[in-house]
Amino acid sequence: MEPIHQDELYQAQVEIRFLKETIAALREELEKEHICKEDDVQRSLADTHDHIRQLKETAHSLRLAMEKMAIDHDREKQQLLADHHDELKQLQGMIDAMRQEMDKRKIQYEEDINIINSTNRAEMQQLQEAIFTMRKKLEDHEKR
Repeated sequence: MEPIHQDELYQAQVEIRFLKETIAALREELEKEHICKEDDVQRSLADTHDHIRQLKETAHSLRLAMEKMAIDHDREKQQLLADHHDELKQLQGMIDAMRQEMDKRKIQYEEDINIINSTNRAEMQQLQEAIFTMRKKLEDHEKR
């Protein structure tokens, strides 16, 4: 083996120091990158949690809106049914009133017809009696 020269020793020490500095710099760079990545992960997690919270709030809002819509729909449906029922009752009342009026008019019509027929029979009887009387007078006049 050859003895190590001072120059070589110095060169080795410089190289060792350079390697140590390089290792330290690489270690520091790795730690910075690890911290950056950790920060990115934390930001990503925070963003994800925020997004999940927003989605939950949106789902909750939509659920409430759907429930309100269902309640409003049921209320409107009940109102339409009530309105329909009221209209049906009014129409049935009108039909009953018209039926009663029609029955009343029919009775009045039948009474009017009976009165007219009775009057016609009375007039016919009077006319027949007048004809009979005139015929008798005519015959009596012819006999004279």
